[in-house]
Amino acid sequence: MYLRVRGIYCLPNGRELVVTRNDEHGSVLLSQLNEEPFARDVVSVNETGRLVFDGRLTAWDISDLRDTGRTSIDLSGPVEIKG
Repeated sequence: MYLRVRGIYCLPNGRELVVTRNDEHGSVLLSQLNEEPFARDVVSVNETGRLVFDGRLTAWDISDLRDTGRTSIDLSGPVEIKG
């Protein structure tokens, strides 16, 4: 599954994550949307597609992410939303 860099995705529980990296080696990082700069929770995706937070497997995998169609404009500070 390809995830758009800066794309905003939603988990079944309503939590929204923004993709901060999706490189050719399959390394994907997602950050929880948060209004405070540098206070985002970082979620990674392991080799089997499971989401990992704080070194622990979560109940979710990459197939649980739903593309909202929205895009984050800036990843360096507070997340601004386009679309």
